[in-house]
Amino acid sequence: MAEYIYRALDASGKFIQGTVIAEDVNSALENLRARNIYIVEIKEKSALHKEIKLPFGQKATIKDLSVFCRQFATMLAAGISILSCLDVLRNQYRGRPFGKVIDDLYEKVERGTLLSTAMREHPRFFPPILINMVEAGEVAGSIDKSMDKMATHFEKELKLRQKIVNALIYPAIVIGVAVIVLIILLTFVIPTFVGLFDELNVELPATTKFVINSSKFMQKNGLYLLFFIIALILGYKIFKGTKSGGILIGKIKIKIPVIGRVVLGQVTSRFTRTLATLLNAGVPLITALDTTKNVMANTYIEQEFEKVIERVKGGEGLSYPIEDIGIFPQLVNIMLKTGEETGRLEYMLEKAADYYENEVENQITRLTALFEPVMIVCLAVMVGFLLASIIMPMFKLYGSIGS
Repeated sequence: MAEYIYRALDASGKFIQGTVIAEDVNSALENLRARNIYIVEIKEKSALHKEIKLPFGQKATIKDLSVFCRQFATMLAAGISILSCLDVLRNQYRGRPFGKVIDDLYEKVERGTLLSTAMREHPRFFPPILINMVEAGEVAGSIDKSMDKMATHFEKELKLRQKIVNALIYPAIVIGVAVIVLIILLTFVIPTFVGLFDELNVELPATTKFVINSSKFMQKNGLYLLFFIIALILGYKIFKGTKSGGILIGKIKIKIPVIGRVVLGQVTSRFTRTLATLLNAGVPLITALDTTKNVMANTYIEQEFEKVIERVKGGEGLSYPIEDIGIFPQLVNIMLKTGEETGRLEYMLEKAADYYENEVENQITRLTALFEPVMIVCLAVMVGFLLASIIMPMFKLYGSIGS
Protein backbone atom coordinates (compact mmCIF):
# COMPACT_ATOMS: atom_id res chain seq x y z
CA MET A 1 0.00 0.00 0.00
CA ALA A 2 1.23 3.49 -0.88
CA GLU A 3 0.03 7.00 -0.08
CA TYR A 4 -0.70 9.45 -2.90
CA ILE A 5 -1.10 13.23 -2.81
CA TYR A 6 -3.78 14.61 -5.14
CA ARG A 7 -5.11 17.96 -6.31
CA ALA A 8 -8.63 17.86 -7.73
CA LEU A 9 -12.02 19.50 -8.28
CA ASP A 10 -15.10 18.26 -6.45
CA ALA A 11 -18.60 17.95 -7.94
CA SER A 12 -19.31 21.63 -7.23
CA GLY A 13 -16.12 22.74 -9.00
CA LYS A 14 -14.31 23.62 -5.77
CA PHE A 15 -10.54 23.05 -5.72
CA ILE A 16 -9.46 20.49 -3.09
CA GLN A 17 -6.31 18.59 -2.19
CA GLY A 18 -5.57 15.66 0.06
CA THR A 19 -4.11 12.18 0.34
CA VAL A 20 -5.39 8.70 -0.47
CA ILE A 21 -3.99 5.25 0.36
CA ALA A 22 -4.10 2.58 -2.37
CA GLU A 23 -2.14 -0.35 -3.82
CA ASP A 24 -1.09 1.60 -6.93
CA VAL A 25 -1.87 4.82 -8.78
CA ASN A 26 -4.66 3.22 -10.85
CA SER A 27 -6.42 2.03 -7.69
CA ALA A 28 -6.04 5.51 -6.22
CA LEU A 29 -7.60 7.05 -9.36
CA GLU A 30 -10.53 4.61 -9.25
CA ASN A 31 -11.06 5.35 -5.56
CA LEU A 32 -11.15 9.11 -6.19
CA ARG A 33 -13.36 8.86 -9.28
CA ALA A 34 -15.88 6.86 -7.25
CA ARG A 35 -16.24 9.97 -5.08
CA ASN A 36 -17.05 12.14 -8.12
CA ILE A 37 -13.70 13.92 -7.85
CA TYR A 38 -11.98 15.23 -11.01
CA ILE A 39 -8.22 14.72 -10.70
CA VAL A 40 -5.90 17.57 -11.66
CA GLU A 41 -2.66 16.07 -10.33
CA ILE A 42 -1.72 12.92 -8.38
CA LYS A 43 1.66 11.64 -7.22
CA GLU A 44 3.07 9.26 -4.66
CA LYS A 45 3.94 10.78 -1.32
CA SER A 46 7.73 10.83 -0.92
CA ALA A 47 9.78 10.85 2.27
CA LEU A 48 9.98 14.66 2.03
CA HIS A 49 6.20 14.94 2.00
CA LYS A 50 5.57 12.57 4.90
CA GLU A 51 4.37 14.31 8.00
CA ILE A 52 5.62 13.45 11.45
CA LYS A 53 3.33 10.98 13.20
CA LEU A 54 2.06 12.00 16.59
CA PRO A 55 4.03 9.95 19.15
CA PHE A 56 1.17 8.75 21.31
CA GLY A 57 1.23 5.45 23.15
CA GLN A 58 -2.36 5.68 24.32
CA LYS A 59 -5.43 4.38 22.58
CA ALA A 60 -8.86 5.93 22.34
CA THR A 61 -11.29 4.27 24.73
CA ILE A 62 -14.71 2.98 23.69
CA LYS A 63 -16.21 5.81 25.75
CA ASP A 64 -14.14 8.42 23.89
CA LEU A 65 -15.22 7.02 20.53
CA SER A 66 -18.92 6.84 21.48
CA VAL A 67 -18.92 10.46 22.72
CA PHE A 68 -16.90 11.63 19.69
CA CYS A 69 -19.28 9.98 17.20
CA ARG A 70 -22.46 11.04 19.04
CA GLN A 71 -21.41 14.71 19.25
CA PHE A 72 -20.14 14.67 15.66
CA ALA A 73 -23.44 13.21 14.41
CA THR A 74 -25.51 15.70 16.41
CA MET A 75 -23.58 18.70 15.09
CA LEU A 76 -23.66 17.46 11.48
CA ALA A 77 -27.42 16.87 11.72
CA ALA A 78 -27.77 20.48 12.91
CA GLY A 79 -26.07 21.70 9.73
CA ILE A 80 -22.61 22.43 11.16
CA SER A 81 -19.71 21.77 8.77
CA ILE A 82 -17.18 18.98 9.34
CA LEU A 83 -14.40 21.50 9.96
CA SER A 84 -16.46 23.35 12.57
CA CYS A 85 -17.33 20.05 14.26
CA LEU A 86 -13.66 19.18 14.52
CA ASP A 87 -12.91 22.64 15.91
CA VAL A 88 -15.51 22.18 18.67
CA LEU A 89 -14.29 18.67 19.49
CA ARG A 90 -10.59 19.56 19.59
CA ASN A 91 -11.34 22.35 22.09
CA GLN A 92 -13.36 19.93 24.19
CA TYR A 93 -10.51 17.39 24.34
CA ARG A 94 -7.72 19.98 24.56
CA GLY A 95 -4.81 18.88 26.75
CA ARG A 96 -5.49 15.19 26.17
CA PRO A 97 -3.89 12.85 23.60
CA PHE A 98 -7.24 12.45 21.82
CA GLY A 99 -7.46 16.24 21.55
CA LYS A 100 -4.07 16.39 19.80
CA VAL A 101 -5.24 13.75 17.33
CA ILE A 102 -8.37 15.79 16.56
CA ASP A 103 -6.09 18.83 16.11
CA ASP A 104 -4.26 16.86 13.44
CA LEU A 105 -7.58 15.88 11.79
CA TYR A 106 -8.64 19.54 11.75
CA GLU A 107 -5.42 20.66 10.05
CA LYS A 108 -5.60 17.94 7.39
CA VAL A 109 -9.31 18.47 6.62
CA GLU A 110 -8.67 22.22 6.43
CA ARG A 111 -6.09 21.51 3.69
CA GLY A 112 -8.62 19.44 1.74
CA THR A 113 -7.91 15.91 2.96
CA LEU A 114 -10.92 13.68 3.39
CA LEU A 115 -11.88 12.93 6.98
CA SER A 116 -11.55 9.15 6.50
CA THR A 117 -8.07 9.58 5.02
CA ALA A 118 -6.98 11.74 7.94
CA MET A 119 -8.40 9.21 10.41
CA ARG A 120 -6.53 6.37 8.73
CA GLU A 121 -3.24 7.95 9.83
CA HIS A 122 -4.18 7.35 13.49
CA PRO A 123 -5.06 3.61 13.70
CA ARG A 124 -4.55 3.54 17.48
CA PHE A 125 -7.36 6.06 17.94
CA PHE A 126 -9.77 5.24 15.09
CA PRO A 127 -10.61 1.56 14.47
CA PRO A 128 -11.12 0.24 10.90
CA ILE A 129 -14.89 0.00 11.35
CA LEU A 130 -15.15 3.74 12.06
CA ILE A 131 -12.87 4.66 9.14
CA ASN A 132 -14.83 2.46 6.71
CA MET A 133 -18.14 3.88 7.93
CA VAL A 134 -16.92 7.46 7.50
CA GLU A 135 -15.58 6.62 4.03
CA ALA A 136 -18.94 5.10 3.05
CA GLY A 137 -20.69 8.21 4.38
CA GLU A 138 -18.39 10.44 2.33
CA VAL A 139 -19.24 8.54 -0.86
CA ALA A 140 -22.99 8.59 -0.12
CA GLY A 141 -23.01 12.14 1.25
CA SER A 142 -24.38 10.99 4.62
CA ILE A 143 -21.54 11.24 7.14
CA ASP A 144 -24.04 12.30 9.81
CA LYS A 145 -25.90 8.97 9.48
CA SER A 146 -22.63 7.03 9.51
CA MET A 147 -21.53 8.81 12.69
CA ASP A 148 -24.94 8.22 14.27
CA LYS A 149 -24.74 4.49 13.55
CA MET A 150 -21.21 4.33 14.90
CA ALA A 151 -22.25 6.19 18.05
CA THR A 152 -24.98 3.61 18.64
CA HIS A 153 -22.52 0.80 17.91
CA PHE A 154 -19.92 2.05 20.40
CA GLU A 155 -22.58 2.84 23.03
CA LYS A 156 -23.86 -0.75 22.92
CA GLU A 157 -20.31 -2.11 23.04
CA LEU A 158 -19.57 0.14 26.04
CA LYS A 159 -22.77 -0.88 27.80
CA LEU A 160 -21.99 -4.58 27.44
CA ARG A 161 -18.39 -4.10 28.57
CA GLN A 162 -19.46 -2.09 31.63
CA LYS A 163 -21.93 -4.78 32.67
CA ILE A 164 -19.22 -7.44 32.45
CA VAL A 165 -16.78 -5.30 34.46
CA ASN A 166 -19.41 -4.46 37.09
CA ALA A 167 -20.28 -8.14 37.43
CA LEU A 168 -16.61 -9.04 38.00
CA ILE A 169 -15.87 -6.34 40.58
CA TYR A 170 -17.35 -8.19 43.56
CA PRO A 171 -15.67 -11.56 42.85
CA ALA A 172 -12.36 -9.75 42.28
CA ILE A 173 -12.67 -8.00 45.66
CA VAL A 174 -13.48 -11.27 47.44
CA ILE A 175 -10.53 -13.06 45.82
CA GLY A 176 -8.23 -10.15 46.67
CA VAL A 177 -9.36 -10.14 50.30
CA ALA A 178 -8.87 -13.92 50.50
CA VAL A 179 -5.31 -13.69 49.18
CA ILE A 180 -4.42 -10.81 51.54
CA VAL A 181 -5.88 -12.62 54.56
CA LEU A 182 -3.99 -15.80 53.64
CA ILE A 183 -0.68 -13.93 53.28
CA ILE A 184 -1.14 -12.08 56.60
CA LEU A 185 -2.01 -15.26 58.49
CA LEU A 186 0.87 -17.27 57.04
CA THR A 187 3.46 -14.51 57.30
CA PHE A 188 2.63 -12.72 60.57
CA VAL A 189 0.03 -14.57 62.68
CA ILE A 190 1.01 -18.24 62.52
CA PRO A 191 4.77 -17.71 63.16
CA THR A 192 3.90 -16.32 66.64
CA PHE A 193 2.54 -19.73 67.61
CA VAL A 194 5.42 -21.77 66.19
CA GLY A 195 7.84 -20.82 68.97
CA LEU A 196 5.18 -21.55 71.61
CA PHE A 197 4.58 -25.04 70.26
CA ASP A 198 8.32 -25.72 70.12
CA GLU A 199 8.88 -24.62 73.75
CA LEU A 200 6.01 -26.71 75.10
CA ASN A 201 6.97 -29.71 72.97
CA VAL A 202 3.35 -30.30 71.89
CA GLU A 203 2.52 -33.17 69.53
CA LEU A 204 1.17 -31.41 66.45
CA PRO A 205 -1.59 -32.76 64.20
CA ALA A 206 -0.85 -33.25 60.49
CA THR A 207 -2.93 -30.21 59.52
CA THR A 208 -1.00 -27.97 61.92
CA LYS A 209 2.34 -29.23 60.55
CA PHE A 210 1.13 -28.48 57.03
CA VAL A 211 0.13 -24.92 57.98
CA ILE A 212 3.42 -24.27 59.81
CA ASN A 213 5.48 -25.60 56.89
CA SER A 214 3.45 -23.39 54.53
CA SER A 215 4.13 -20.40 56.77
CA LYS A 216 7.89 -21.09 56.79
CA PHE A 217 7.87 -21.46 53.02
CA MET A 218 6.09 -18.09 52.62
CA GLN A 219 8.58 -16.37 54.92
CA LYS A 220 11.64 -17.77 53.13
CA ASN A 221 10.38 -17.74 49.53
CA GLY A 222 7.66 -15.09 49.46
CA LEU A 223 9.72 -12.69 47.35
CA TYR A 224 10.71 -15.45 44.92
CA LEU A 225 7.07 -16.48 44.67
CA LEU A 226 6.10 -12.90 43.80
CA PHE A 227 8.77 -12.75 41.08
CA PHE A 228 7.57 -16.12 39.75
CA ILE A 229 3.98 -14.88 39.49
CA ILE A 230 5.11 -11.70 37.70
CA ALA A 231 7.29 -13.76 35.31
CA LEU A 232 4.34 -16.09 34.69
CA ILE A 233 2.07 -13.16 33.77
CA LEU A 234 4.72 -11.63 31.49
CA GLY A 235 5.36 -15.02 29.88
CA TYR A 236 1.65 -15.44 29.24
CA LYS A 237 1.44 -12.03 27.56
CA ILE A 238 4.50 -12.73 25.40
CA PHE A 239 3.18 -16.16 24.41
CA LYS A 240 -0.25 -14.70 23.66
CA GLY A 241 1.42 -12.09 21.43
CA THR A 242 2.84 -14.80 19.16
CA LYS A 243 0.68 -16.17 16.36
CA SER A 244 0.68 -19.79 17.53
CA GLY A 245 0.23 -18.76 21.16
CA GLY A 246 -2.65 -16.42 20.35
CA ILE A 247 -4.40 -19.15 18.35
CA LEU A 248 -3.97 -21.72 21.15
CA ILE A 249 -5.16 -19.36 23.90
CA GLY A 250 -8.07 -18.17 21.76
CA LYS A 251 -9.17 -21.75 21.20
CA ILE A 252 -8.88 -22.62 24.89
CA LYS A 253 -10.93 -19.56 25.89
CA ILE A 254 -14.02 -20.66 23.97
CA LYS A 255 -13.64 -24.29 25.12
CA ILE A 256 -13.55 -23.60 28.86
CA PRO A 257 -16.77 -24.88 30.49
CA VAL A 258 -19.25 -22.12 31.40
CA ILE A 259 -16.73 -19.29 30.85
CA GLY A 260 -16.32 -20.32 27.20
CA ARG A 261 -20.01 -19.70 26.54
CA VAL A 262 -19.70 -16.14 27.82
CA VAL A 263 -16.58 -15.48 25.70
CA LEU A 264 -18.19 -16.97 22.58
CA GLY A 265 -21.39 -15.02 23.19
CA GLN A 266 -19.44 -11.78 23.42
CA VAL A 267 -17.52 -12.55 20.20
CA THR A 268 -20.76 -13.49 18.44
CA SER A 269 -22.51 -10.27 19.46
CA ARG A 270 -19.47 -8.22 18.35
CA PHE A 271 -19.34 -10.07 15.00
CA THR A 272 -23.02 -9.67 14.19
CA ARG A 273 -23.27 -6.06 15.42
CA THR A 274 -20.18 -4.91 13.50
CA LEU A 275 -21.17 -6.64 10.27
CA ALA A 276 -24.75 -5.32 10.48
CA THR A 277 -23.51 -1.76 11.07
CA LEU A 278 -21.15 -1.88 8.09
CA LEU A 279 -23.66 -3.46 5.69
CA ASN A 280 -26.36 -0.97 6.70
CA ALA A 281 -23.97 1.84 5.74
CA GLY A 282 -23.48 0.37 2.27
CA VAL A 283 -19.96 -1.00 2.83
CA PRO A 284 -19.27 -3.92 0.41
CA LEU A 285 -19.55 -7.38 1.98
CA ILE A 286 -15.88 -8.32 1.48
CA THR A 287 -14.65 -5.06 3.01
CA ALA A 288 -17.15 -5.45 5.86
CA LEU A 289 -15.93 -9.00 6.56
CA ASP A 290 -12.28 -7.90 6.56
CA THR A 291 -13.10 -5.16 9.07
CA THR A 292 -15.25 -7.47 11.19
CA LYS A 293 -12.44 -10.03 11.39
CA ASN A 294 -10.23 -7.45 13.10
CA VAL A 295 -12.69 -6.76 15.95
CA MET A 296 -13.11 -10.39 17.07
CA ALA A 297 -10.43 -10.05 19.80
CA ASN A 298 -9.73 -13.78 19.43
CA THR A 299 -6.81 -14.90 17.24
CA TYR A 300 -8.19 -18.41 16.75
CA ILE A 301 -11.56 -17.16 15.47
CA GLU A 302 -9.82 -14.55 13.30
CA GLN A 303 -7.77 -17.31 11.66
CA GLU A 304 -10.86 -19.44 11.00
CA PHE A 305 -12.71 -16.37 9.72
CA GLU A 306 -10.11 -16.03 6.97
CA LYS A 307 -11.57 -19.21 5.45
CA VAL A 308 -15.01 -17.57 5.40
CA ILE A 309 -13.67 -14.48 3.64
CA GLU A 310 -11.88 -16.57 0.99
CA ARG A 311 -15.04 -18.56 0.22
CA VAL A 312 -17.18 -15.41 0.02
CA LYS A 313 -14.61 -13.90 -2.35
CA GLY A 314 -15.04 -17.06 -4.44
CA GLY A 315 -18.74 -16.31 -4.89
CA GLU A 316 -20.39 -18.21 -2.03
CA GLY A 317 -22.89 -16.76 0.37
CA LEU A 318 -22.09 -16.07 4.03
CA SER A 319 -24.20 -18.62 5.90
CA TYR A 320 -22.62 -21.89 4.68
CA PRO A 321 -18.97 -20.81 5.21
CA ILE A 322 -19.89 -19.60 8.71
CA GLU A 323 -21.62 -22.93 9.42
CA ASP A 324 -18.68 -24.98 8.13
CA ILE A 325 -16.08 -23.43 10.47
CA GLY A 326 -18.25 -24.70 13.35
CA ILE A 327 -17.50 -21.93 15.85
CA PHE A 328 -20.60 -19.78 16.13
CA PRO A 329 -23.83 -21.09 17.70
CA GLN A 330 -26.36 -22.87 15.47
CA LEU A 331 -28.85 -20.03 15.89
CA VAL A 332 -26.45 -17.67 14.10
CA ASN A 333 -26.27 -20.03 11.11
CA ILE A 334 -30.07 -20.26 10.93
CA MET A 335 -30.50 -16.47 11.14
CA LEU A 336 -27.86 -15.89 8.44
CA LYS A 337 -29.57 -18.37 6.10
CA THR A 338 -32.94 -16.76 6.74
CA GLY A 339 -31.49 -13.29 6.12
CA GLU A 340 -29.91 -14.35 2.82
CA GLU A 341 -33.07 -16.10 1.63
CA THR A 342 -35.33 -13.15 2.45
CA GLY A 343 -32.87 -10.42 1.45
CA ARG A 344 -32.84 -9.03 4.99
CA LEU A 345 -29.35 -10.04 6.10
CA GLU A 346 -28.64 -6.75 7.93
CA TYR A 347 -31.91 -7.02 9.89
CA MET A 348 -31.22 -10.61 10.94
CA LEU A 349 -27.67 -9.71 11.98
CA GLU A 350 -29.01 -6.89 14.18
CA LYS A 351 -31.51 -9.25 15.80
CA ALA A 352 -28.76 -11.82 16.40
CA ALA A 353 -26.58 -9.11 17.98
CA ASP A 354 -29.43 -8.01 20.29
CA TYR A 355 -30.11 -11.63 21.31
CA TYR A 356 -26.49 -12.50 22.14
CA GLU A 357 -25.87 -9.22 23.96
CA ASN A 358 -28.83 -10.03 26.22
CA GLU A 359 -27.65 -13.64 26.52
CA VAL A 360 -24.17 -12.55 27.65
CA GLU A 361 -25.70 -10.18 30.22
CA ASN A 362 -27.92 -12.98 31.57
CA GLN A 363 -25.02 -15.45 31.73
CA ILE A 364 -22.86 -12.95 33.60
CA THR A 365 -25.70 -12.25 36.04
CA ARG A 366 -26.21 -15.99 36.69
CA LEU A 367 -22.48 -16.61 37.13
CA THR A 368 -22.17 -13.71 39.55
CA ALA A 369 -25.16 -14.91 41.58
CA LEU A 370 -23.55 -18.37 41.80
CA PHE A 371 -20.01 -17.14 42.35
CA GLU A 372 -20.70 -14.82 45.28
CA PRO A 373 -21.86 -17.43 47.83
CA VAL A 374 -19.25 -19.94 46.63
CA MET A 375 -16.43 -17.44 47.19
CA ILE A 376 -17.74 -16.49 50.64
CA VAL A 377 -17.90 -20.16 51.65
CA CYS A 378 -14.39 -20.80 50.30
CA LEU A 379 -13.04 -17.80 52.22
CA ALA A 380 -14.74 -18.99 55.42
CA VAL A 381 -13.39 -22.54 54.97
CA MET A 382 -9.86 -21.27 54.34
CA VAL A 383 -9.77 -19.02 57.40
CA GLY A 384 -11.53 -21.66 59.51
CA PHE A 385 -9.01 -24.33 58.48
CA LEU A 386 -6.06 -22.11 59.43
CA LEU A 387 -7.55 -21.13 62.79
CA ALA A 388 -8.54 -24.71 63.58
CA SER A 389 -5.01 -25.90 62.80
CA ILE A 390 -3.70 -23.47 65.44
CA ILE A 391 -6.41 -23.97 68.04
CA MET A 392 -6.37 -27.81 68.00
CA PRO A 393 -2.84 -28.13 69.54
CA MET A 394 -3.75 -25.54 72.17
CA PHE A 395 -6.81 -27.54 73.23
CA LYS A 396 -4.61 -30.63 73.36
CA LEU A 397 -2.12 -28.76 75.54
CA TYR A 398 -4.84 -27.55 77.94
CA GLY A 399 -6.20 -31.08 78.15
CA SER A 400 -2.80 -32.51 79.13
CA ILE A 401 -2.34 -29.78 81.77
CA GLY A 402 -5.78 -30.51 83.26
CA SER A 403 -5.08 -34.24 83.47
